[in-house]
Amino acid sequence: MGHVILLGALLIQTSALVRWGDKIQYRIMLSFLSLAVYSFFEWREDGIDSLVNIGHLFFWVSTLLLVSLQYISYKMPRKNVRFIVEFLVSNINIFIFIFIYFFFDLKLKLQEDLATGTISEMYAKEELFIWRLFDGFREFVDDPAHVYIILGGLFLSLTIAYSRIKILLLTEKIDALLVRYIGEEARDTLVEKNLDVFSAKINVALLYADIRNFTTLSEKHDASKVVAMLNYYYGIWHQSIKEHEGTINKFIGDALLAFFYRTKEDSSNANNAVKAALAMRASLESMNDSLREQGLPKFDGIGIGIHFGEVILGDIGGERKDYTLIGDAVNTTARLEGLCKQFQCSLVISEACYLLLEQPLQQRFIYLSSIALKGKSEKITFYGLREEVSSQRV
Repeated sequence: MGHVILLGALLIQTSALVRWGDKIQYRIMLSFLSLAVYSFFEWREDGIDSLVNIGHLFFWVSTLLLVSLQYISYKMPRKNVRFIVEFLVSNINIFIFIFIYFFFDLKLKLQEDLATGTISEMYAKEELFIWRLFDGFREFVDDPAHVYIILGGLFLSLTIAYSRIKILLLTEKIDALLVRYIGEEARDTLVEKNLDVFSAKINVALLYADIRNFTTLSEKHDASKVVAMLNYYYGIWHQSIKEHEGTINKFIGDALLAFFYRTKEDSSNANNAVKAALAMRASLESMNDSLREQGLPKFDGIGIGIHFGEVILGDIGGERKDYTLIGDAVNTTARLEGLCKQFQCSLVISEACYLLLEQPLQQRFIYLSSIALKGKSEKITFYGLREEVSSQRV
């Protein structure tokens, strides 16, 4: 009866781990479920002798070892640590099955000897004590078939461990590609909700940045130098956007579109977008110095437009899809960037974004105008950097 209950506990434990095993605290607690059931029935049957029983001790040691490795992997999620843990866990699991085979083979042999009266019950019980482990195992490997089983298990464990590490490497590559193309938040949403396609209407802060006079610059220099310059420029600005919890949605030639939606607070997203833009603007001089040292063309400046509004974030396309933003707010942001040249400002923000800014940031901007943007009938109010506008008006 005890073994039937133990089997049931193992099935429940496995099912629960599949359902809630992604949370480390549940995984640790559930890992001890079948162990607790096994210990309970062993104690009822053998009392304190169960504490030195080979099977009982092995069950405890292997469970504690596996749980410890999982906890280490959780606390230190570095690639090398994960690979080592995966290798050890795969091998330990195989050797658990080999031990179970050895243990029940030993018990079966003792039961046969008991049935023929060759040994006493006390002797049979003592043969299962931990200090008789090596004697029992030595007899076990005297059978060539058992040696082949152990060698086969060793080969199987190494094969499984190698396959698991390859899967981990592939998973990391796919994960990195997802983050690169759709951002961490979109990736997490797709994975957590187990969606094939994800789309939603969300309120976001949008940032559109464009290099000034890029067409003229690209005509004067080799394609390789232009591409190298663009890659350098995108690399630096990607860091500025990422540091302020933004995600680059797409690159459009010499322009980029980013969105800020890491928090549920609209003001935080708007503030992060403006802070990222200011950081991008502040990096221009050092970027041009570095480009000059590398023998690459420098650029005249940038224009940045920022707007806050509703967009649709979704998986758009046919056979080839793009995880992107669409909506009127995207067009408005691009139009705002276009006003930078007209008003001789490097950064223009809409009133919708301005009203969400914290006071110190608001004070850095000044009213520019209210006009109907191209393709729009309603006027939109926008602001520029006070330091740039004031210097022009003086």
